[in-house]
Amino acid sequence: MRKRVKIELQDDEGTKYTLALEGKLSREKVMKVMDLMEMINVPVEDGHGPTPSQDTFFGKLYGLIETAFPGGEFSSSDVAQEFEERYGLPVRLATVSTYLSRLTDKNHLRREKFGNSWVYRRVYLKTAQLADR
Repeated sequence: MRKRVKIELQDDEGTKYTLALEGKLSREKVMKVMDLMEMINVPVEDGHGPTPSQDTFFGKLYGLIETAFPGGEFSSSDVAQEFEERYGLPVRLATVSTYLSRLTDKNHLRREKFGNSWVYRRVYLKTAQLADR
């Protein structure tokens, strides 16, 4: 089975590094690449900064995405529904869509067009994502 791994990192000076691997990959091989990135002084950590305060709407939304959709795909409707269930507060779909779009612009999320709507997925900068080919 062929695997694809894409590693994206950013150093303290704002330089972005992207490395793509493809083939018969093992966890050991991926970890060797991560070690190499550390050796050239690229921090192998989450480049998204501190987690926003849960006292704000954005903080609640961000925390919800991290916990309710840790690795899977989701839509703005999924997030709105989960938000209302978790916090018992009404939320407009347009508001959720705006925040998801902003998170995409800041590279916290990745989105793809699926029919007439967008499908989102979290972006992890510190771990390699494996995808079946």
